[in-house]
Amino acid sequence: MTRPTRALLKWSNLRHNYRKAREATSHEAYAVIKSDGYGHGMVACANALSGEADGFAVACVDEAVKLRNAGIRQPVLVLEGAYDAEEWEQASEHHIQLAVHHPQQLKDRAEAQLSDDVAVWLKVSSGMNRLGVKLEDAPEMIARIRNDRGLILRHVMSHFATSDEADTSFYEEQKQRMISHAWPVPLSLSNSASVIRGGVAEEKVMRPGIMLYGSSPCEDISALEAGLKPVMTLQSALISVHNVKAGDTVGYGCTWTAPRDSRIGVVAIGYGDGYPRHAPTGTPVNVAGQSCSLVGRVSMDMLTVDITDVPEATIGSPVELWGELVDVDEVARLAGTISYELYCRLTQRVPRINLQ
Repeated sequence: MTRPTRALLKWSNLRHNYRKAREATSHEAYAVIKSDGYGHGMVACANALSGEADGFAVACVDEAVKLRNAGIRQPVLVLEGAYDAEEWEQASEHHIQLAVHHPQQLKDRAEAQLSDDVAVWLKVSSGMNRLGVKLEDAPEMIARIRNDRGLILRHVMSHFATSDEADTSFYEEQKQRMISHAWPVPLSLSNSASVIRGGVAEEKVMRPGIMLYGSSPCEDISALEAGLKPVMTLQSALISVHNVKAGDTVGYGCTWTAPRDSRIGVVAIGYGDGYPRHAPTGTPVNVAGQSCSLVGRVSMDMLTVDITDVPEATIGSPVELWGELVDVDEVARLAGTISYELYCRLTQRVPRINLQ
C-alpha cells in the first residue's frame, strides 16, 4: 500500500469559481496563477481555464515563460515586471505583458534589444505602498512609456490593501484615488476581495486570485456565502488506531490530556507534507465522513485525532484535512495563517491528482 496522502484537484470547481468572478461584473478577468497556481499547479490551472480566462497573471518572467513553453497562448501578465534587460528581451520574444512599477525598469528596458513590442501595465501605488509609482509621478511615467516605440501602454493598475476587511473605508479611499483621475488607458484594480464585493465599475480588467481556488479572503464573507467551491481536497487515511485512558497524554510535549477513555487515530500527514505544525488541538478533521478534532502536536509525518465518537473508524478509514467537508479557511484561522499559505506550503511529497 502506498502512502495515502494526496491532494485531489477538481478543475470543474476552478472553472465554476472563475465564472463566479466574471458574474460580478462584465469586466475581463485575468486569472492569477502565480506561485505554481497557489500550490495547485500553474500549468494545470492554465489548461483547466484555457477556454475560459481572458488572460493569466503570474509573479515573474520565469513563470510566464513556463506557461508559454507549456503551450499556453492567452495573454500573460507578469505582476512584478522584468528584473533586468534580459527579461525585457524574454518578454518581447514570448509576447509576455509586463507591469512597470519603478523607473529602474525603464532604464533596464533601454538596455534591451526587443524583437517585438511589449505591452505594459503601469502600476500605481494608491495606498498599499508596496510596488508602484506614486500618483503624482504617474504622468511622467506614462509619457516615458508612450515615447518608447517598443512599448505599448495597455492598462494602469493598482492593488488594494484592505479590501478583505469588514471596514471598507480605506478600500473606498483607494478606489476613489484611482477612479478620480483621467487615465489615458483602462484601469485594472480588483483583487479577489474586491471582486467578491462587486468589483469596481470604472475598471476594465479584474485580477481574481485566491477566490479561484475556493477560498474567501474577506473576513465578513465566507466562501460559501460567495458561492465558491473548493478546488483542492487534501486527503489521507488512518494508519493506526489505539486506546488511551483518561489522563493519558498524546504526542510531543504531552500537550493534550485525554479527558476520558478515548480512541486515537493516527493520520499519515504532517508538516513534512505542508500541513501546518501550529494547528492546535480542536482543529477540524473529517474521519470516515464524521467531524473529528486534531489532538496534540502535529509531527513531521503524522498527526493524531480523537475518534472516540466514530466507532466505525479503523485503519484505512479516509481522512479529509481540508476540502469539501473541512473548510480550509477555518483550518488556516486556527493555525494563525491564511489559506493562501496552506495551499502554497503543500510539499512535493503530496501527489496532486487531477479530476474534472
